[in-house]
Amino acid sequence: MSTRISERRKNQRTLAVYPAAILDNDGYVLARGRTSNMSERGVFVIADGQWRPQLDAKVILMLELPAAPTPRKPDKTRTVAYRARVVRTQEVGQLIGVGLELMEKVA
Repeated sequence: MSTRISERRKNQRTLAVYPAAILDNDGYVLARGRTSNMSERGVFVIADGQWRPQLDAKVILMLELPAAPTPRKPDKTRTVAYRARVVRTQEVGQLIGVGLELMEKVA
């Protein structure tokens, strides 16, 4: 017999591993890491464990994503930025996992 647990998320998550940086509103880098999964409205980042985020903190998330490849630059990337809110934290060994709600794309 299996137990079914209700899923609270409105958007399906997808495995996605991309470089990420979390900044404060003044542009100071709080943490660097990689995404582990993403959805239309959120992302989970596993970052260096020095930063201890507070729930509901407002941050800037910088993601380095693949861009459309061209013949001269087949592995071209682009950087996108979002205003985000910390909605969950989880220790992952010596690292910190941070669940972020994407609020607004800013670049």
